[in-house]
Amino acid sequence: MAKNTAKITLSERIYERIHKDIISNQIKPGEKINIRELCERYSASETPIRLALNRLATENIIEHFPRQGMRVKPLNINMCEETFDLRLMLECHYIPNVSMTLNVNEAMRSALKHNVAINLEVVQKLNSNSTIDDYLENYKFDMEFHELLLKCSGNQLLLDLYHHLNPFLYVNYVYSKQSKERLLAGIEEHNTILRALLDSDEEKARQALTVHILNSKQVIISILKIETIL
Repeated sequence: MAKNTAKITLSERIYERIHKDIISNQIKPGEKINIRELCERYSASETPIRLALNRLATENIIEHFPRQGMRVKPLNINMCEETFDLRLMLECHYIPNVSMTLNVNEAMRSALKHNVAINLEVVQKLNSNSTIDDYLENYKFDMEFHELLLKCSGNQLLLDLYHHLNPFLYVNYVYSKQSKERLLAGIEEHNTILRALLDSDEEKARQALTVHILNSKQVIISILKIETIL
């Protein structure tokens, strides 16, 4: 039993390292995965490497092609646009369910308020010396905000779909290329959405959510287009 636990722990550690290297562009989008090179890079055997890669594949970060191997999923601006459009449609559709849940569930209300407050603290601390980990912490809270909203919809399939629909999870590094002002504006957009939901103003919540998702879409696509040009 202890041996299995050790394997899981090592696989988790390798997963985090590969994930971070992809995010920081040390392993580039579209790059073919060489198992032996990763074994040398992370001083590990093939088993934890493959387990980590399989997990990244389930998260839509790594692509696996039978008899051809694996590669980091390449950047695809069209897919990014379609993802944001689909998110907008799904999340706005469930606004009534989310509002109803928040009216009766104190725990979810508290969780969302806490998310906005802590995320604001995280972003306010960002400076020129901040690391990729600091930006990843912001991204974690940004993701969590939307996950909490989707949990309030009561639709588990929708929550699972949200995780699968985010093909740019592996390029979190784009968040480090957004200005601090934009990150703060994004948190204020979350706050506006939450206030409208707590006030049971579904139309205002829908409008605020639309503004937030479209703003995020515009910023991220602009960054990706510049990356493509450069």
